[in-house]
Amino acid sequence: MRKFKALLVSLGILMLIFVSGFVGINIIMKIAVGHGNEIEVPDLTGVDFNVALKQCADLNLYLEQKEFIHNDEVERGKIISQDPHPNIKTKKFRTIKVVVSEGPEMVRIPFLENLSITEAKLRLENVGLYLGEKKYRYSDEVEKDKIIYSQPPADDLIARKSDVQVVVSLGRLTNSSERTDHWKDLLDNN
Repeated sequence: MRKFKALLVSLGILMLIFVSGFVGINIIMKIAVGHGNEIEVPDLTGVDFNVALKQCADLNLYLEQKEFIHNDEVERGKIISQDPHPNIKTKKFRTIKVVVSEGPEMVRIPFLENLSITEAKLRLENVGLYLGEKKYRYSDEVEKDKIIYSQPPADDLIARKSDVQVVVSLGRLTNSSERTDHWKDLLDNN
């Protein structure tokens, strides 16, 4: 019985040493590794890069622009994505790498004057634009069914995948009876 009590006391002492050693090592490791230097990564998506730079500096984090890409949904200068992801714990002074939006890709509107609607549509599609609303006007200079001008005008920059409106010629308006018929048709259609 005495041996059994001695064995239990020895096991109790060993357990006490083990538990206190385990707790002591964890405390020492936290101090040595700087476990108290952890911080939650902020959500920077949709935030302007310069604002995010200040926000990270206030949290003792660094910000690095990894990529600058075109994006139709996110405004120019705003953050699209980040690594590490938001709301996870990380060490202070860590670098957060971000992808920043360049905004939509801009393309130059081609010259559409004196082209047919089909030709204009093809020319627009070749640069990533779409043929938008068509309006019709009489023109002494541009023959019937050809484009008089585009809106926005040729050579302007516009976001890729945008619509370009065109004004199409109805041809010459030659005599007064045609003018009267034209106005009558316009009034009847309204």
